[in-house]
Amino acid sequence: MINTQARAVLRMNTAGQSTSRDLTQDVLLYKDGKLTVKQQVTSLDSESSILLFQYQLSEQLSWSMQTVLSGHSLFVGLPNGELLKGTKEGLTAVLEFAEEKLKINHVFVWFMKNRPDKLLLTRTFCYLGFELVKQDHLIASIAGDLRLMVYTIQQTHSSEE
Repeated sequence: MINTQARAVLRMNTAGQSTSRDLTQDVLLYKDGKLTVKQQVTSLDSESSILLFQYQLSEQLSWSMQTVLSGHSLFVGLPNGELLKGTKEGLTAVLEFAEEKLKINHVFVWFMKNRPDKLLLTRTFCYLGFELVKQDHLIASIAGDLRLMVYTIQQTHSSEE
């Protein structure tokens, strides 16, 4: 199952844009304070869906990221080149949303291994709680030139929910 999910997700290029040309419609899933989350609904019946996150940094500046929700995992591809201002704050908001609202088990992030800032990105994601995906993991076998990191979400079961 993860191999099928991973292949579909990694077909997205590292700019966070889908390579498919389906007709889509954005549906608002969540809006609160600075964070807006929309789901891209396509004409195709799929096990995965594209979520669009937008984080408002100021009145004039916002950060956005296209992700894929598949199974119990959220997949995030970082664009090549210098990360925009607000990326860390935006990704932190994405992680909080994933943990609190999506009830998923993992957030995978990937970026090109040949990026000049790969060590800085790796340290930053480790600081946020990510770990490098081990080479024997199923998704690593199809990653190619991508560095994969995973954030594991420990779901707590409480009577308050």
